[in-house]
Amino acid sequence: MANDDEFPMIEVMKMNETEVRLFALLFHLVRYPSGLSFQRLRNIMPRYYQNEDIESDRKKLYRDLNQLKSLGFNIKVAQFGYQSEDQYPYYLEKDSIDKTLNFSEKELGALSELFFTEPSSKPLQSLGQKLFSRDIHLFPKNLLKIQETDETKEQDSTEIQKIIQAIKDKRAISIIYGFSNTERTIEPYRLIRKNAEDFYLIAYDRSREAIRRFVLPRIKVKRETKEDFVSNKRIQILDLNFHPLQLQVHESESFLFEVHESYLDRWLQFLSGSIYEKIDQKFKVLTTNKNALFHFYLQTPDIFLSADSNWQKELDHYLSQFKKKYELV
Repeated sequence: MANDDEFPMIEVMKMNETEVRLFALLFHLVRYPSGLSFQRLRNIMPRYYQNEDIESDRKKLYRDLNQLKSLGFNIKVAQFGYQSEDQYPYYLEKDSIDKTLNFSEKELGALSELFFTEPSSKPLQSLGQKLFSRDIHLFPKNLLKIQETDETKEQDSTEIQKIIQAIKDKRAISIIYGFSNTERTIEPYRLIRKNAEDFYLIAYDRSREAIRRFVLPRIKVKRETKEDFVSNKRIQILDLNFHPLQLQVHESESFLFEVHESYLDRWLQFLSGSIYEKIDQKFKVLTTNKNALFHFYLQTPDIFLSADSNWQKELDHYLSQFKKKYELV
């Protein structure tokens, strides 16, 4: 039998005032998944954030949130839809745990040899760059940068020049889009840049008799026609709306939801920029891309108190299709 000397007692350290405050703040962020604003925290935690000097309390909260972030807790702030900074809700992202795979140098070395047996494979090179992002010294030196061929660069440049010229001349062009082999005649109106790298073409699609958005890199110009525009459409605000719910994937559908109060802030943040109507305590959402709703729901499955039967039917179908694809893989 082991004696007590082999198991020395660990001295229990009492938490100081700052540690108690941080623990209480973290507890409330976990307790309220939809988030807490500065004003609500002042009411919930008056011992720490309800002094006479409100500016001092505000700075203290910023310091405490940054301290929790430095400890690995992924704390976010929702800024949209709130007029006052004191009303911004702070919330704890569910994926706070670091899910990054950790490899030894020996394992990474073996993966390096495996990935780059075929240096010409760009998907493998791209995957390798992501995998080795934290261990770049183990990445093959000759593949640190994927070089595009001069032919590819020239081809991309030519496509854009043709599109820009068609916009200037107001002439239709014939294109192949994405993975489809169907030729489409469009009348290009305007190039739009979203974020830093995403470029879209707003154009009238003659086959669909409507304005459509096209991701620029997925367009291949087949021929430049000499045909003038036959359309006389005006670009509407909705055409410039790049909210995932408004992407033109299918005909417009509507769904009715009752949302749990704890998730209301996050729900309104998600809907910002989309088309919806609030009817009493429920939300009627109009969408042409219901997959965006499915993705949001799967991230927050407890969000809806109730939903119409049509939504449940569509969700079951989506999950069934997803399961089939997963089993196939």
